Amino acid sequence: MKMLRVVLPLAVCLIATLALAADMKDKVKFEADYVGLHPGVDPGMYVCGGGHFHVRGKVQNLSDSPVHRIKVEAKAYDAQGNLLGTASDATKSDIVMQNEKAEIDFEFRSVPGTRIRDVKKYDVVVIQAQSRE
Repeated sequence: MKMLRVVLPLAVCLIATLALAADMKDKVKFEADYVGLHPGVDPGMYVCGGGHFHVRGKVQNLSDSPVHRIKVEAKAYDAQGNLLGTASDATKSDIVMQNEKAEIDFEFRSVPGTRIRDVKKYDVVVIQAQSRE
């Protein structure tokens, strides 16, 4: 019985912490930056010196508390909805404060820059964002 009194509160605390961490993903939003290097393509899209397709933007912490370990994933699609490639990135700073923005730059190594005009859509999903509290 003593063991149950110790383990049960710890389990409840762990579940509450995991739920809070999961909720933080919904409080982080991605917004593309206007790069302007390639006329006629969506904001944020460009080709780097290495010849790879990129999407640059910012994530913003819309929560009431600091968030750390923000990781995001992007998928690029052609006009028919075919997946061209995926990329992921994480914020450079470990902590993003309330309402603060942090830069993100997706490098699609599987999508050569010559195919930038083939990219008609990209989706960005926050895959990790944890509360510091």
